[in-house]
Amino acid sequence: MKEKVCLLLLLAVMLAGCSIKQENLGDVASEFATVNDSVRVHYKTYGDGNKTICFVHGFGCDLNTWEKQFEGLRDEKGLRLLFIDLPGYGESSKPHVEYTLDFFAEAVNAVLDKEHVGTVVLVGHSLGTPVCRQVLMSGRQGDLVDIDGVYCFYDGTETAEYVEAVNQFGHAFDGPDCSKVITGFVKSLAGSETPQSITDYAMSVMPKTPQYVASSTMRNLVERKWWSQRPLHGRVMVICTQNSGLDPDNRQKMERLYPHLDYAELTTCGHFIHMEQPEMFNEKLKTFIKE
Repeated sequence: MKEKVCLLLLLAVMLAGCSIKQENLGDVASEFATVNDSVRVHYKTYGDGNKTICFVHGFGCDLNTWEKQFEGLRDEKGLRLLFIDLPGYGESSKPHVEYTLDFFAEAVNAVLDKEHVGTVVLVGHSLGTPVCRQVLMSGRQGDLVDIDGVYCFYDGTETAEYVEAVNQFGHAFDGPDCSKVITGFVKSLAGSETPQSITDYAMSVMPKTPQYVASSTMRNLVERKWWSQRPLHGRVMVICTQNSGLDPDNRQKMERLYPHLDYAELTTCGHFIHMEQPEMFNEKLKTFIKE
């Protein structure tokens, strides 16, 4: 009788353990990769599928921006989800170095290498898009999902006024008023229908970016050398919003960069598309990765 009771208790414990799953991204254990011998790159991984989706946040944010994507994809079979804090942001190291697109790409590649990822679907929001592009330019095989990504177009046709405006933006975060500049920047990111909760999230995290990180990130972001016009020949999905001041020929520009393009342009949505319209975005992402 005692043996039967013990077996039943053991079975109950095993079943309880099997039913435990992370309900929120915050519940997932933190892990770290290392780049340049000392820079710790914080990330979280969930699932053991053979297709990896790697999420890269935008300027001033962290991996928590992907909470709705974790919730929407955690039960999808065959997937492994990777969420990364870029160096300088979130729980990653914040060294006094130059925050170039190449440096960020090295950090992403360090995580992918540690997790033995080959081909990958890279999902980048805002600054995360050029970071993901740089990862693919470095030789990593994979596809790209661009959520209202940042672009500088140096194709030989740019005017002196355009170059000056880009440089002014890149240096806007240089001074002691950096936090105030970021606060003003955040206010410009909301669309006409953006919920206040999303702006509140951005306000809670972006102005806390260390000044030296913000300044270096933006100054390096606009440097001409990072903006090759060489097309990427993997599959690319672009979801952008007119709220970000798109040029009238934005689609044509994207088609030149991405010959295998799935393009959607929204009208009233703010910059944080994946947070503001998570159901729409998650369904498009699921379709994209299954094709």
